[in-house]
Amino acid sequence: MKTWKRSLRSIYLCIGLIVGLMLSTNSIYAEGNIHYGRLNIKPKISSSILHKSNIFYDEKDEIEDTIFILQPCIMLEYKDNRPQNYFQTGYDLILASYFKRNNNNYQTHEPYLRFGLRTPTGFIARFSERYMKTADPLGSNTSYRKGERTARSENTIDFTFGQYFTDRLSIETMYQNFGIRYRDWRDQHFQDRTDNIFSLGMYMLLTHSRKTSLLAEYTYTDGKYDRQDPSTSTDHSINTFLVGLRFEPGGKLMGSAKLGFEDKRFDNSIDEHGYILDDNSTWVIKTNVLFQMTDITNFGFQFIRSIEGAPDRDAASYVDTNIGFDLRHQVHHKTFFNSGLNWVNSDYRDERDGKPNKYFNLYTLYFGFEYNMKEWLKITGKYLYETKTASHSDYYRSEYSGNNLLLGLDATF
Repeated sequence: MKTWKRSLRSIYLCIGLIVGLMLSTNSIYAEGNIHYGRLNIKPKISSSILHKSNIFYDEKDEIEDTIFILQPCIMLEYKDNRPQNYFQTGYDLILASYFKRNNNNYQTHEPYLRFGLRTPTGFIARFSERYMKTADPLGSNTSYRKGERTARSENTIDFTFGQYFTDRLSIETMYQNFGIRYRDWRDQHFQDRTDNIFSLGMYMLLTHSRKTSLLAEYTYTDGKYDRQDPSTSTDHSINTFLVGLRFEPGGKLMGSAKLGFEDKRFDNSIDEHGYILDDNSTWVIKTNVLFQMTDITNFGFQFIRSIEGAPDRDAASYVDTNIGFDLRHQVHHKTFFNSGLNWVNSDYRDERDGKPNKYFNLYTLYFGFEYNMKEWLKITGKYLYETKTASHSDYYRSEYSGNNLLLGLDATF
């Protein structure tokens, strides 16, 4: 009850501050942004009501609830005459309160910083950092502890340097540090991980419009599980080779399409339970493109396949295949229709002795709308259905289905 009351106080305080700002400076916000020279200040607040039919993602004992979500955000941005010279910093906050199961209430804090530079000689430098602290029940990027309120923090740092050698040829090198830490239970610490990622890419413009580039990329990942015994840990290295095309904004196509090969090698031959750690290799793809079919219709396509670290002890790795389609259509000059379909296959590799073949299929369907009441005020609605199936009866406890219905209001000042 105390947690519920504290969350309500935080929500009421944020609502009061935003409403007060809107009432006192409505004429400024109606223009879109607050400007001080080249410095833009962009406050934003989103509030939504989300009804979920299966909040714990259970196979049989489905429990429904309604969640009030408040998302105040602020961003400070400095823009130069050249779009590749910029500075951005901000803070995103999520406050979620469950109407019935209020012990699931959570907050998510995400401060961030990023900047970019390109000199007249063609030198490129970019930096970004984003920190996230939460105790939400949505699970990590590998779905670890999905459906259970889990306290954790993540931090991602990126450094990118590059050089344009000619009008068409450029090379970029990148270093990324990613860390995730769990804070509640001792048995979660085996998933604490630090990734050090090094990448080198070459890009060559192919068209006179300067919208399409040929690319070749190599990435090396050193993954360390910090709380595991080094002699039996699932520490590993991954080598990824990709070739493909990159499409710059401004044309009919935007995004990139990459195809290649990935190889994962473990530092040790057995884990702490005496199971063999088998190396893995497979073809991979990283495609995420947006096609402007007409002036009012956009079509998105995603196809991603990669080797991931397993979130449980049945196997050390799994191959994740993600295929999705998205459609956005402008029905009226203020109204947009959105829909999409997505399939994710998680295929575990080299299951432990005695374990049947393990893989999961997750299907997601959604459709929704956006209505722009004003330049800075938008109403959103979305329905989402998802269902997860398992390969064998031993894993049926991981199956679930759920219906989600959301109605929201977004104000960008």
